[in-house]
Amino acid sequence: MEKKPDMAGKPWGTWLRRLRGTATVVYIAALCLAVALLVIAFIPGSPVTLALTTTVLPGWDTLREVTPGAVADPAGTIGIRITDPSLPQRLLHLAATLPGLLLVAVIARRMEKMLRAAQDSDPFTELTARELTVIAKITAFGGAGVWAATVVANWSLSTTILAGAAVESQVPLGWFAVALICAAFAQLVAHGVAMRSELDTFI
Repeated sequence: MEKKPDMAGKPWGTWLRRLRGTATVVYIAALCLAVALLVIAFIPGSPVTLALTTTVLPGWDTLREVTPGAVADPAGTIGIRITDPSLPQRLLHLAATLPGLLLVAVIARRMEKMLRAAQDSDPFTELTARELTVIAKITAFGGAGVWAATVVANWSLSTTILAGAAVESQVPLGWFAVALICAAFAQLVAHGVAMRSELDTFI
């Protein structure tokens, strides 16, 4: 009967336990925030905020009490707060914020499962490499989906505030960066597993 490696005596055993705990905390926190936002969205009178570009708001090109030559950044944004939003406005705001939290929860949950499997056996396995690759794909495609959903929801919300409104739509570089890091670690682990297999054939 094959004996499982004892991670407690390994240098990475403590780090795996800490990372797993962090992933669990992030997963629970993301779910709690998602539920809170869902409940708040159905409470009448809950405030809704939205960032609009300064170009759609008149008067920013003629700011007073500023030194000559200082103007409002045309690429900047200003926060708008709706003090008494309607239900559709609250739901649009929810659609712009909820997907990101759900994606974080999914990623954290898969990370927690992967780290638990690594802690129980061996972190340098083909299973770890495959799971990291899956997480990278979920982060990349999910991040793009969250970005698209956020842009559409914010644009729809902005049309209820100001005719011809425009919202900020930055490229989701953060999601892509995390996906790239996960994919790189997956390749490193896979390469390490392949090297270990080659060494085992010579021993």
